[in-house]
Amino acid sequence: MMHTQIHVALMEKALWKEFDDHRNEMIITKIGRNLFPILEFAFKGLIEHQMYRIGITMEPTIFQKLKFTAGRWEKLDILEDLITTNEVFFVKSGRELLHRGLKLEKLKLTNSKDAVQKNDQMIRVQSMRQYIPILNIYEDLPNGAHMQIGKYKFTETKFIAVTAYQSEKVKNLKVQKNKFAQGFREGVKSVQPPAKRPPSTTSSQSSPDSTLSSESSSDGQMLGKNRTNELQYPSQNLPPFSSQTPSYPFQQIQNFQNFEGLQNFQNHQNFDPNLQYWTPQNPQYDFGNNYNNPYGYQWQF
Repeated sequence: MMHTQIHVALMEKALWKEFDDHRNEMIITKIGRNLFPILEFAFKGLIEHQMYRIGITMEPTIFQKLKFTAGRWEKLDILEDLITTNEVFFVKSGRELLHRGLKLEKLKLTNSKDAVQKNDQMIRVQSMRQYIPILNIYEDLPNGAHMQIGKYKFTETKFIAVTAYQSEKVKNLKVQKNKFAQGFREGVKSVQPPAKRPPSTTSSQSSPDSTLSSESSSDGQMLGKNRTNELQYPSQNLPPFSSQTPSYPFQQIQNFQNFEGLQNFQNHQNFDPNLQYWTPQNPQYDFGNNYNNPYGYQWQF
């Protein structure tokens, strides 16, 4: 089926850029750790009644292993074999993707092969390596096959996988920006915890990147009670969708006012709240953030 040009926008782009300026780090554990910032995307150019398979994987950007020394990251001369990262999939209708986008708040990173087999939203990466998330769009064909029709990446989302934060700047920024790091903002309290405390577990709804401990041995524990970052939004004017992954209407996403030419998205003259779509005048695109994108455009903020 013929498509118009498919466009993908990264939400919270300014936040990602802020972390990228300090060489962002993502904690990985055997049981998996949520990403922060959270990957979230908006789409244009999809066919509403068409079913799509969205694939997410991590692509290495540097072949050498990295080492943090004297406050900076350096490449090691020793080469080690790179593992092949797996790809996780989300099946959505074009209508759902156009109206609600895709927020990957349950996506996790792990360094365990076994964890990938137990959780279908887990991606395996290697510690002290730099990666960039890749978003692939596949169209479901009548014969059951899948045809890739889009591939996108955003340079500000690259990160270094670590088992414990190496940069104090990155750690402090995570504390500042991540609402689930409240315990670190308040500091260590003088009250000692109970002598006996049952080990905590991490569910698929654990808070994103919530444990900021510098000790890798604490990977299997979370500070405080288990919390969830899922938000509840009203469902008025939205058709019912069957989905295993939470997604939200665009009008609830604060960052749409950051689109170029859309200072106030909801009040924009070309936005029809009844039809729930937008037609920006003179849209500006970039071609894959300084690399050739053979499939489609990405919005320029």
